[in-house]
Amino acid sequence: MAQWMPLADVDVHELARAQPWRRQLTHRGEELHLGQYAAISTGQSGAATDGIWERLTLADFDPTVRSMIGQPFKLRAEEGPGKAGYIPDLMLISNDGKVTIVDSSPTAGELCPSERVLDWAEAVVRARGWNYEWWAGPKDAQYHTNIKALRGFCRPMHQSQQALIEPMLALCADAELPIGAVEENLASEKMPKAMVRGVIQHLLWWGDLTTDLHRPITACTRVRTDAAARRPAPDQWDVGTRLILGYDRGTIVHCGSAQFVVDLDPKLFGQGERNFSRQDLAAAATAFPTAYQRPLFPTQPFTVPR
Repeated sequence: MAQWMPLADVDVHELARAQPWRRQLTHRGEELHLGQYAAISTGQSGAATDGIWERLTLADFDPTVRSMIGQPFKLRAEEGPGKAGYIPDLMLISNDGKVTIVDSSPTAGELCPSERVLDWAEAVVRARGWNYEWWAGPKDAQYHTNIKALRGFCRPMHQSQQALIEPMLALCADAELPIGAVEENLASEKMPKAMVRGVIQHLLWWGDLTTDLHRPITACTRVRTDAAARRPAPDQWDVGTRLILGYDRGTIVHCGSAQFVVDLDPKLFGQGERNFSRQDLAAAATAFPTAYQRPLFPTQPFTVPR
């Protein structure tokens, strides 16, 4: 349910649970339903316009982004250029609680605020202590192309491919190897090179393997992993460990000898805490890579000057 309040009173913790302000818009009597972007790293599905889609992909790949919400809220002034209201395209919240508001090139109808409104909105956002970004497309086309390609391999893989993860990380530990050499080492009659390449791309998306993504990815591209980038094994899971459970994401909030309590990230229908036995959780969940093992927000509440 919508609730109006002064911008200075908005709590970042509540913003992380915000739902899209609108899921459709109208232009000359026609309805346009906004697209739904399913974020892999945060587990959120936010409304998104065409102009912001590429920015969502880059944010999804960034481990410092903890929450991403399209059409997050409506900002309006009692008088002046923002009296009619303004809805930003995207809101990003980082692990340290910093908020970035992103706008893109508008298209038509409701998505065409005037320059005066945009200038006013930027001034208000920056005065609140948030960052403001005008998105006009990726600066590095090759980097964005690589990220889009890797996103096709971000989902959990077949069990036979999952079994290659540990041998692959051990093979590439603290040494740069060409992708072609990794495929040669791990390919077999039952596991052709194409399936091995899928595992490599999966690990590149999640950061278990690293390479120069500003260049085209070929068989000669060198990949590596550092010991610090390895995902925590089930026997290393503790309070605060971030987990992937199918299409859900969650954080361990209690860890007993045989029982875990996982706080699932909020979705449209709520979520909350769930209990798992150690064995069931190890079978159902995978830990986020080390780069994603960060707290949602600082423990101290956020305050802003009035």
